[in-house]
Amino acid sequence: MSENINLPAIRQQVTELVLAGSPEHAEDAINETAEKFGDLAVVEVLNTLEPHVASLHLSAFDGGKMSLATLLIPPKAWAESLAYFAATWDEDWIEDEPEVLAESLFAHIHGVVFGTDDEERRAELLNEALATDWGTTAFAVLFSTAAEEIIEIANDIHNLGAHRSGRTTSDHDVIPLVLEIARTNEEAWDRVLFEIFPDWKPGENELHTRSEDDGDDHEDEEEREHEYAIGRTTKELLLRLRKQVPSKSSGPAKTGGRPSLGEDIFS
Repeated sequence: MSENINLPAIRQQVTELVLAGSPEHAEDAINETAEKFGDLAVVEVLNTLEPHVASLHLSAFDGGKMSLATLLIPPKAWAESLAYFAATWDEDWIEDEPEVLAESLFAHIHGVVFGTDDEERRAELLNEALATDWGTTAFAVLFSTAAEEIIEIANDIHNLGAHRSGRTTSDHDVIPLVLEIARTNEEAWDRVLFEIFPDWKPGENELHTRSEDDGDDHEDEEEREHEYAIGRTTKELLLRLRKQVPSKSSGPAKTGGRPSLGEDIFS
């Protein structure tokens, strides 16, 4: 890579464009950097973006709108950016549109993880994300949208092991992601499962979805609490994820007294 590349200037350009609400132009700058200096230059730029800036940019490109940034962001930088994904949500939005928010989060995570055929990179992405509390909660949000399917495959994994599991009665989109996690890092899978079902005691109680009537009969609920581990709802997990957003970027402080651009936008 050329020593004449001014990476800080490129990073500043991308940052300003993202915070100005122009992700397409920021992506153009990233693509231009790749064309002129190669993918490694892009990796270095993405690795030094403030996590909240990376999150804003990546959240604009998911599902059918993949970007070079999505494909090249280093796993640790992606994991740090996930902390800010829920920063633009408010409680009213979570209350009114939990399915929409969960779908958006799924499109983002699925796009990053399965945007590569490199098994080593895929494993690094999952390991870095699931080493964090917010990453664990983010994946729990996705799986809570298919609670019955998750219970089926969780029991299968618990009884047979991750590498002998895989057949379910469902073809839900989250299943490949579950298996990818469980086969890559079983401890991480367990953490996600306990985030959804915090009261689960393997061998003592069963995983159980929360029905609309679960909160109406307290006597029945008390009887069930020893028999079942009741899962958190998607809405509850979205609220937990929103509360995990840092008040500001936790990246290294810049030299000099000038605040980082956009420093307090998520406070």
